[in-house]
Amino acid sequence: MSPELLILVILSGAFLSPFLSKLLRIPLPVGELIFGLLLGYLIGSSEKLPQVINFLAHFGFLILMFLAGLEVDFNLLERLPGRYYLTYTLYILGVVFSSLSLSLLLGYGLGFGVLLSLISVGLLLPILRASSDKNFSQKALVIGAMGELASLFLLTFIHKFSHFSGYTELILESIKSLGFFLGFFTFFLSVKLLIWWFPEIVKAVIYEKDVGALSIRLSLFLIFSGAILSKLVGFEDVLGAFLVGILVSYFIREKHELEEKITSLGYGFLIPVFFIKTGMSLDFSALKPESILTILSLSFLLLFVRALPAPLLLIGGFTLKQTLRLPLLLSFPFTLLIAGIEIAHKNKLISETQALELYLTAVFTSLFFPWLSKVFIK
Repeated sequence: MSPELLILVILSGAFLSPFLSKLLRIPLPVGELIFGLLLGYLIGSSEKLPQVINFLAHFGFLILMFLAGLEVDFNLLERLPGRYYLTYTLYILGVVFSSLSLSLLLGYGLGFGVLLSLISVGLLLPILRASSDKNFSQKALVIGAMGELASLFLLTFIHKFSHFSGYTELILESIKSLGFFLGFFTFFLSVKLLIWWFPEIVKAVIYEKDVGALSIRLSLFLIFSGAILSKLVGFEDVLGAFLVGILVSYFIREKHELEEKITSLGYGFLIPVFFIKTGMSLDFSALKPESILTILSLSFLLLFVRALPAPLLLIGGFTLKQTLRLPLLLSFPFTLLIAGIEIAHKNKLISETQALELYLTAVFTSLFFPWLSKVFIK
């Protein structure tokens, strides 16, 4: 297939996928990934993609991670009664510990364990909005927000884990990582002080006189700045975009309008290209006959590692029914799982077969678990 025709097919898929996803009643990002899988299968995943598609896909990946960071709701976190912080933190640590332990025990490896412990609220939001139990929804979102913060460090660990060659380097990398995060926070703290002294800047840029779509320009500047700084200190650029999203969410609490604008830009064009390109790059010939069983096992493992520490939630304000429901709601972290698989595969922490099995696990859990959770919510 000629490069020009391939570009047209991919962009047509990005345009048509909302209609097809709605028709099939599946989440839009999942539909885009499935379209990419089918396209890659039909034309051959080994076919070289045009450079413009690779650029647009990576640009979409950066915006996706920025939006994932922007989802963290610090207003909810600050309203959480202090006595619950320790319980929720212990639960998230319990998920990570369970995931790492079981992955090592089953022979999947440490990278696998980190991937299975990731938590994202992206596909969770529509389900919680449909729930009549607003008290439970708020608590679930708080844990989701705390989980996304933890996932940032876990994704960083995935990247750094591939470069460790001894304890000395491990210590140095840890110090460098800590310095990077502290430096980022200090920079944004300075920005917060500037905003406090000159609040009219935020009003003019984001809320009132957004001349020349200045808020979008500022957001893209921050995304690329975070990505470039991350690369300079040896991190994945998408982790920088994720961190920028979290810090913007922390310092700009009334971010609804900004989020809408970036979402329109990202999900309107660039992010669909990323999901389609990701699906196209997967080689189905790497699948083995037992892969279906592996995908079902990994899906169960995703749920099990979240259910194992769930009894802790009983002392954190959750009822027994809510404690049983929450692990299911946290078991389809599609956005961050796709991001984590991409990072792990790029750094050769997982094989081609493992990557494909994990991608298909992400698709299966994002189709089956939301349906199951809606049944439980009703």
